[in-house]
Amino acid sequence: MKTREISCSEVLAPIECINPRRDRWAVRWNHHRDEERGWLAVEMVTDGRPTVDEIRDAVAEYFDAQTQDRIANTFFWNGRKVRLTDAAQRNFLFAVYSLDKTGEIDRAPFIGLLEADTDAAAADELGDMVAAMWTHIKECRAAGIEAKNAVDYSQYEL
Repeated sequence: MKTREISCSEVLAPIECINPRRDRWAVRWNHHRDEERGWLAVEMVTDGRPTVDEIRDAVAEYFDAQTQDRIANTFFWNGRKVRLTDAAQRNFLFAVYSLDKTGEIDRAPFIGLLEADTDAAAADELGDMVAAMWTHIKECRAAGIEAKNAVDYSQYEL
């Protein structure tokens, strides 16, 4: 599914045939006003009129991708941006798991991230960071679910 953000007016059809000869349809959602950029929406163009289930899947895929991007790119710790890719999340969890099982912390991967001077303080700070990371992930996921649930799919039915 290929989507794009479009600039539009306050009035926008959620679905319309944009090329009857080729049976090409535009489906739009997330229609909102941005204070700086005006009216915006997300648009997907399809060959053939999509079903409501196909639209629901496309919207879910879009918001899931947006949620993953927010999780990965909007977390900060000690004033520093920390990219929470899937691999980074696993590495942080593994560090906490290893610390819990062995009582030791390898501080090398966290140089510049953790400000603690001792292993004990670093262990505490790592625990705090991972707790903050999970809070961030839960909040991003909740916002993504709310955005998906806010879409009124009845407007796509004939």
